[in-house]
Amino acid sequence: MKDFTAYLILDCKTWEFAKRNIPYIKKNISSNITIISSKKILRKDLLGCAFIDENSLLPKLSFNEVSSYIKKLGGDPKNTGWYLQQFLKLGLAKNCRDEYYLVWDADTIPLNPIDFFDKNGRPYFNLKREYFYSYFRTIKNLFNLKKGRPESFISEHMIFNSEVVREMLLKIEENNSILGENFWQKILNASELLAPDYVKTDQRFFSEFETFGTYCEHFHPKLYATRKLRTLRRGTDFLGKNPSDEILDWAAKDFDTISFEEWGTPIPEMTALTQDQSIREKKSFADTIRLFFKLEKKKIFEGFPKINHEKFRLFLDTIGSTGFDFFFNKKCIYSKKKEFRIARVFDKVHFLQVWKGRFQRYWRLFTFKF
Repeated sequence: MKDFTAYLILDCKTWEFAKRNIPYIKKNISSNITIISSKKILRKDLLGCAFIDENSLLPKLSFNEVSSYIKKLGGDPKNTGWYLQQFLKLGLAKNCRDEYYLVWDADTIPLNPIDFFDKNGRPYFNLKREYFYSYFRTIKNLFNLKKGRPESFISEHMIFNSEVVREMLLKIEENNSILGENFWQKILNASELLAPDYVKTDQRFFSEFETFGTYCEHFHPKLYATRKLRTLRRGTDFLGKNPSDEILDWAAKDFDTISFEEWGTPIPEMTALTQDQSIREKKSFADTIRLFFKLEKKKIFEGFPKINHEKFRLFLDTIGSTGFDFFFNKKCIYSKKKEFRIARVFDKVHFLQVWKGRFQRYWRLFTFKF
């Protein structure tokens, strides 16, 4: 087994949940944990974890520096934290002495022990269903690479090969056709932050995981193995903001990881099911989710031909995000045959993807296969 450090990059708002999560990370992943955050978090008890100040990891990489540069390029500075945490994940490689390092989302609980290397010692990419065309515009601008596979590399974690990350960042920094003094400034310049009027200026144009995965597929195709863990993104919706250890143990029989993202909102009807011990004794967590969707679908059509639009929106929004997990949907969002044909005509495919996604969710409402 290879040694590695697990890094949690978080802000003070995320700390309360991270504090709950750290014992699970120590138990199921690694006891060697380092937190990267602002110095404000040093007022907290870090539960035996090491600490790195996010503003001192690399020279000229800080919240204020990134915010100023995004504003200079015409982007929306409210996305500063979102970009900064990605640059920190990549920037770790510049100082990392280990062959590999793990970045783990602080809001994702590992419910079961997780291996990060196969029997031949190759690290794993965990594949998902997510797809955003804007990320691949940036990758093309940086390396002239196209998407190599239908699955996504965007997950709740990534085990990075330090040497390959350093190699990738050096290629970015040596690309004189892109403006910028360092890798993160060049990424922002390549990411088309100064978007045309018909694209929302707060749209995000870069994914560190998608970029690294695509880079490895093209330049180091045999370095990584791939897998699909049993993941669930909408933990807060289905289990509430602070489920008991007993409920998490029950959920662990179906899922390897469950995420509790900040934007999640508990669904009272669903959390009532999961908190009912008699339900838990009879049904698995996955079957309880299926039961919830069946009950919600029935409510939508109770007054047919009138439709309960509030329930309809809840249903569509929930299955829309749940669909990022292969557990509930085996088909990839990306279709190689259709991809650039439409993009050439409309240049930006984001608007089309929104409507394609809506159509897919409506179709799933009527076909309903979970």
